[in-house]
Amino acid sequence: MGDTTMGTDFEGWGARAGRLAARWGRTAWAGLLLASAAVAQGEVADRWGPNEPASTFGSRFDSLFWLITTLVSVSFLIVLVMLFLAVVRFRARPGSKAHYDRGNSLHDKRFTAVVSVTVFVVLDAWVLVIAMRDLREAHWKYPAADEPGVYEVEVLAQQWAWNFRTKGVDGEFGTADDIVTINELHIPEGRPIKFNLTSKDVIHSFFVPDMRVKRDLNPGAINMLWFQAAKTGTFDLFCAELCGYAHYMMGGEVYVLESDRFDAWEQEASRLAEIAYDAEDTEAHWAWDWKD
Repeated sequence: MGDTTMGTDFEGWGARAGRLAARWGRTAWAGLLLASAAVAQGEVADRWGPNEPASTFGSRFDSLFWLITTLVSVSFLIVLVMLFLAVVRFRARPGSKAHYDRGNSLHDKRFTAVVSVTVFVVLDAWVLVIAMRDLREAHWKYPAADEPGVYEVEVLAQQWAWNFRTKGVDGEFGTADDIVTINELHIPEGRPIKFNLTSKDVIHSFFVPDMRVKRDLNPGAINMLWFQAAKTGTFDLFCAELCGYAHYMMGGEVYVLESDRFDAWEQEASRLAEIAYDAEDTEAHWAWDWKD
């Protein structure tokens, strides 16, 4: 009899030990998965936000973005706290009777006015003042046509490609040595890049996220844009305006080269353009007089 009881106890302990081992095994696997996820998260953390700005005025837009994000987040937290306090204070309790308030008292009106003015001044007016200052001092501060070092680019967008034209070594648009490229733009580092942009068919939008620039291209009109690259590299170009069924394919690359490398590239590209020039190819002669 005693032996039977002892065997039963061992069987019970064995079953419990098995369940415990299985539980700890699952916990270990879960910990391993969490650790792997943390490692993967660390590896891709740099992709969770925008790249560092590659233009001279790009940091202004980043600062404004984070200011707006901070102000809105703080406002959201304040609203959450007020809702929580209201829920706790006016919850259903024995002996507590609900009272309907239309909010017509002088106190309620004053409170609403103070909150409205505060939100307008802190969130709207403050951000507007900073945004307009940055636009005037940077984004809208176009370099003068006679400013030394200005590099001019004509952009013709179409479904679904970017056509770029620069003057070539002769310094004039519409000549045989114009450098014409599709979906590839080569520009020098450290020089103001000034754009004339238009569209051949529908509205497109010239968007280079790393440069913090975006501008619409409208058929029948020439819009302007400028930036100055602060570092070399290859940067993505997108169309940010839905322009048809193949809109997703309308991408390109902006290559920012060091001054010496760019000068060598420009000389060679201009020479090859002059060799390949075809006077009868009227489709390629889309240059226009520069607009300031």
